[in-house]
Amino acid sequence: MRANNHKHLTWLTLAVLICGLSAAPASAAKTVLRLWLTGAVAEAPSEDADFAVIFGGEKPRTLYQWVESIHKAAESDDIAGLVLIIDSPQIGLAQTEELRRAIKDFRATGKKAHAYLDYAGNASYALATAADDITIAEHSELAIMGLAAEMSYYKNLFDKIGVKADMLHCGDYKSAVEPYTRTEPSGPAAEQMNWLLDGIFDRLVNIIAEGRGLSADDVRAAIDAAPLSAEKALERKLVDRIAGFPEFRDLLHKEYGADVVVKKTMDDDDGLKIDFENPFAIFEFFSDVMDKAAEEKEPGIGLIYIEGAITTGKSQNSLMGGSSAGSTTLRAAFTKALEDDNIKAVVVRVNSPGGSALASDIMWDAETRLGKEKPLIVSMSNVAGSGGYYVAIPGSVIFAEASTITGSIGVLGGKLVWNELMEDKLGITTTMFTRGKQADLFSMNHEFTDEQRVLVQEYMDEVYAQFKGRVMTSRGDRIKGELDKLAGGRVYTGEQALEIGLIDKIGGLTDAINFAAAKAGLKDPEIYILPKQKDFAEVLMSLFDDESEDEFEIGLPQGMTRDPLVRAMLPVLREMLADRAESVLYGWSNLMIINDEHVGCFMPFSGKLH
Repeated sequence: MRANNHKHLTWLTLAVLICGLSAAPASAAKTVLRLWLTGAVAEAPSEDADFAVIFGGEKPRTLYQWVESIHKAAESDDIAGLVLIIDSPQIGLAQTEELRRAIKDFRATGKKAHAYLDYAGNASYALATAADDITIAEHSELAIMGLAAEMSYYKNLFDKIGVKADMLHCGDYKSAVEPYTRTEPSGPAAEQMNWLLDGIFDRLVNIIAEGRGLSADDVRAAIDAAPLSAEKALERKLVDRIAGFPEFRDLLHKEYGADVVVKKTMDDDDGLKIDFENPFAIFEFFSDVMDKAAEEKEPGIGLIYIEGAITTGKSQNSLMGGSSAGSTTLRAAFTKALEDDNIKAVVVRVNSPGGSALASDIMWDAETRLGKEKPLIVSMSNVAGSGGYYVAIPGSVIFAEASTITGSIGVLGGKLVWNELMEDKLGITTTMFTRGKQADLFSMNHEFTDEQRVLVQEYMDEVYAQFKGRVMTSRGDRIKGELDKLAGGRVYTGEQALEIGLIDKIGGLTDAINFAAAKAGLKDPEIYILPKQKDFAEVLMSLFDDESEDEFEIGLPQGMTRDPLVRAMLPVLREMLADRAESVLYGWSNLMIINDEHVGCFMPFSGKLH
């Protein structure tokens, strides 16, 4: 009986196995994630992003979205590899470091990453070195010529047109007003720039050397010999092969199969889509947008971006493209994060060379209040200097990349004097009537008197003392050494800032978010961007209704950027302008802050190196 049962079970088991084998599907095609990195790599999401989808384009993605896509691909069993099409993205070295870390984490799972370059400069190539292999296009070149920083000086222009810059500063290294008063940098300014370039250049060399398994000396020799043809880059083992894109695609087919599936995003929802073959699609699109229901909120992390020049009033498009960081907008965001019970911790991402001292302090106050109630973590991007450092210090922990540019604790101010231009050049004369001893203190018709210069310097000294006081209040005994010797406008890399206690950890935005989540006791938390991004319908409505979101708005005139036509043209102008013209715009932006507020906290340059 037992034998018969055993025999019966054996045949039954065999039958099940045979059926299982016959029913097994053919092996599925492998899938790779393809990321096309091109254009400006933004920090904060844009409310205009959905407009790109309407016209058939890909939805623009932020640095955090790129990093999250790579992390999701690393964790997904469905993704076999990562393909990076690096198409001259406008990306800073600090942003590059965060992306490289994500790519290396992807490779640590045993999966491969492949990079393709049509052309590459410093940051693009540094990013590519995180991949397993690099393919460069035929007849291309590797333009890794090192770092250059250009600073424009306007004194000769001012002399020609009859304008005088009457400027003051606190700190020997606070040189941001020198372009208006000199034709070349002062000794301290040149010393600081050379020191900063040394630190960032060493970091660039080390990134490339580590990524390609070369010595630092070999990398420095390659940089000195650049630009390198594709063939010379191959000889120096800076790339793995020379091939056109069709050949690169064939290589991927060889690696993953001819039927490889290419996935362009790891998002569950790619955003808004329109079927242009359907004549009623546009109406369905608007209907879907208007009917979109609010989702139930789960406990999560608030993410607040401080990006661009720091100004009073509401955030808006800046002269250099992107947005300014307005104190009214950001104060409202910090207040919302404080009052929202679903937000258990907050990460502040700073990418700013500073700006208004008043706006910086308004943000500092709002952040400090928030930090007393909830974990507040700061993440620095490419630059967080002067006012950008001011708004970073309330964080209980500050993360920065090794190549982040930060510090520049100092204050400057003054005014422009136009009387020679008006009278001698244009023939316009002015008569002034005053009441009050210092009513003409900031008149554009004359330089400061000796007495007025003392008054302005005393006021700036107070603001500088306030800035240093805020640093000590926020950072306390974490500062290593005397603050006065670390301040005075001195600028540091993230690596240098860590050594002297200006920051706490080397890491990126993802590290900061994970740290904040751990502080709040959250696992895989939702991320809530504040201020809440408007959806497509709200963007349309805002064209007709510009009601302020803050009844206590503080703002000063912002000049031409208030003009909606100019604001609409800024992205086009940015594409047309060369690096030098962008530097001029940065200088002009700082000049407008001085003109409006007469005192500021900004760096001598935007933090961009090429």
